[in-house]
Amino acid sequence: MVRDGFLRDEEVHRMAIPTVGRTRAEFAAPFESEGYFAGLSIEQMEVFDAEDSIWTTYLDTADARLLGGRWAAFSRASVFPTLAAGLEGGREDARYPLFLDRLEADVAARLASSPAPMRIPLARMLFAKQG
Repeated sequence: MVRDGFLRDEEVHRMAIPTVGRTRAEFAAPFESEGYFAGLSIEQMEVFDAEDSIWTTYLDTADARLLGGRWAAFSRASVFPTLAAGLEGGREDARYPLFLDRLEADVAARLASSPAPMRIPLARMLFAKQG
């Protein structure tokens, strides 16, 4: 989209998806010195990779376009608005809807061209309030 002039370099540099997979040790680190952090302690913690249900469907159907389309639709709903905030006018930018449309189409095509399962790292944690 930069090559065709739809986006500017500085807009792309502002775009980020602020998520990161963490290990069990990284989740526990703030709690280690005193056993609690910010008035909370960890009662239970499970770090795991969730099932990629879109990949499971692909294994049954071998429909690469469906796989690409489903992941792109999920991404459009979950993270593309965060990327669009990097547009010059943010979510009010006139290009916002077209940006989402183009990004969804591009992601769908790219994923369909080379189907692969996605790693989905998650954590389930139960905290107890101290004091």
